[in-house]
Amino acid sequence: MVLDVLDLDALRRWVVAARSDLATYAERINNLNVFPVPDADTGTNLLMTVDGAMGSLTFSQPADLGRAAADLAQATLMAARGNSGVIISQIARGVAEVLVESPDQQLTASGLADALQRATNYAWRSVSSPVEGTILTVAGAAADGAAMHADGSLLEVVVAAVEAAEVALVNTTEQLESLRQAGVVDAGGAGLVIVLQSLRRVVESGGGPVRPLTEPPAWLTKEAAVLTTDCGDDDEDGDGPGYEVMYMLSDTDEQRIARLRGILDRLGDSLVIAGGPQTWSVHVHVDDVTGALNAGADAGRPHRFQITRFADEIAARHPVAVSKQTRTLVVAVTESPGLSDLARAEERMVVAGDAGRIARSSAVRAIRETQLDDVLLIADSSRSSGTADLLEKALRDKGVRVLRPGASGPVEFISALAVAHPEQSAQEMLGSVDDALIDLSTGLLTIAAEEFETAEGTCPKGGVVGRIDGEVIAVGTEALPVAAEVVETLVSERDCEMVTLVAGERAPDTLADTLRTSLGRAHPDLEVTIVAGGGPYVLAVGVE
Repeated sequence: MVLDVLDLDALRRWVVAARSDLATYAERINNLNVFPVPDADTGTNLLMTVDGAMGSLTFSQPADLGRAAADLAQATLMAARGNSGVIISQIARGVAEVLVESPDQQLTASGLADALQRATNYAWRSVSSPVEGTILTVAGAAADGAAMHADGSLLEVVVAAVEAAEVALVNTTEQLESLRQAGVVDAGGAGLVIVLQSLRRVVESGGGPVRPLTEPPAWLTKEAAVLTTDCGDDDEDGDGPGYEVMYMLSDTDEQRIARLRGILDRLGDSLVIAGGPQTWSVHVHVDDVTGALNAGADAGRPHRFQITRFADEIAARHPVAVSKQTRTLVVAVTESPGLSDLARAEERMVVAGDAGRIARSSAVRAIRETQLDDVLLIADSSRSSGTADLLEKALRDKGVRVLRPGASGPVEFISALAVAHPEQSAQEMLGSVDDALIDLSTGLLTIAAEEFETAEGTCPKGGVVGRIDGEVIAVGTEALPVAAEVVETLVSERDCEMVTLVAGERAPDTLADTLRTSLGRAHPDLEVTIVAGGGPYVLAVGVE
C-alpha cells in the first residue's frame, strides 16, 4: 500500500533516501557539469547540501512535522553549496511553508503540488538572470506536472512531477549550447530529478522499506564530451569570472537585499540570493572578490564565507597529459603561486595548498583517471602538508599507492620537484627525493602573529622570526638583518655549494637580491638561485 500523505517519518525517510541516492550518483552528476562553469562539482555540492538537511533531522529531532520541516529548510539553506544547492534549498522552503500552514500538518497530494509550485517560484525569483535549460526549467516542469494531478492521489502527483521533470531534463541538452556540444543534460536538473525520484520511492514504499535504486537512466550514464571554461553560456570570448563567492547574510532586510542584488549583478554573473527574512544565502561568480564581500558587509552581517577559484578547480580536473613513459604521477600541493607556476612549467599536476573538499574530490578523481598505481605527493608548507594528508587518505581508500617525502617546505618542495622524474618507479623516485632532502639544510623567515619569548629575546607581534630547521636563531623588526644571520649561519656551518632563496609575499622587494650580492662578496664560489615563491612567508633559504 502506498502513502496517502507525507508525515514526519516519511519526510525523514525522503531526506535519507535523497542523500543515499546523491551519494551513489554524485560522481556521475559531476561528469555532466559544464554549465555555467565546467568545474565538476554539482553532484558534490548537492550531496553536501542534503548532508546539512540530514544533520538537522538528526540533531534537532522535533516531534512536530511543521517544526521539523522549518528546521529542515533552514539547515538546507545554511548547508547549500553552489548555485544548484541554493536552488534545491528552496524546495525545502516550499515544503516547510505548506506544512506550517496545514491544519493537520500533513502533506497531501494537493499540498505537495502547492509546495513544488512555491519552491519553483522561490527558485526563479532567487536567480538574478534565469536561464532556460537549467535546474530552474526542470523544477518548473515538475511543478506543472504535479499541478495537473493535484486532485488525484499523492502517488499520482509524485509520478506526474517526476515524469514531467525527466522530460524537461532530457530537453535541456538542446536548450543550452554548452550542453548540446557536450552531449549531456544539465547537472543541476539531474540532481533535482534524483531527489524527486527518491520521494517517489518513499511514497511507493507505504511506510515499509524503501526499494533500492534500479539501473541509472541513460542521461546519467553520459559524460561531457566537450568542456569549456566559459562562465556563461553567452560569453563569446570565454573569459568569464574567475571566482565563486558564497556567504550567509544576517541582520538585513528586503530593501538592503535588493540593493545588494543590484551591486552583485553588476560585479558578476550566476547570482543567486535566496532565503529570508532572517538569513539569506548569497552566491555569485565574480573577478572582484573584495567588492563582493564588501557589498555583503554593507548589506548586513556576512558569515560562513566560501571562495573558490575556478582555475584551481578546473586544473585539478584536467591535469597534464600522462605519457606512455610515466610510471609515477607527481602531484604538487602548494600554497605559493610562484611554486605552483614552477610545477606547472614542469608539467606536474598542481593542487592548491588550501584546497577544500570539492577541489580535493576533483583532484582524487583526476589522479584516478590517469590509471597509474603510484603517486608522489610533495608539499610546500605545513598547511599544504595537511591538504596532502587528506588527499593521501582519500587515494589510499581508493587503492592508490601514495608516497610522501619526509619533509615539507618551499625549498624542500623545489628540491623534490627537481629530482622527481615521472619515468622513475615509485621507489626510485622516493629514493631520489630522500637523497636530495638529506643533503639539504633549510631556514625560514616568517612574521610573528603574536608576541612571544625566545632564547634570542622577545619577538614582538609583527616582528621577523628566523628559524633554521625549525629552531629560532634570530628575531628582529627588520627582515634584512634576520635574513642575513640565517643565511650566514647556514653557509658557515655547512660545507655547501648551492644556496636557494625563495622570496615570499612578505619579503621586501630587494631582500633576495641584497642577500645574493652579499653572498657573492663573502663566498664567491657559491651558486645562488632566487625563486619568486610568493607564499605566506618572508623568505625560505636552502643550502646544499
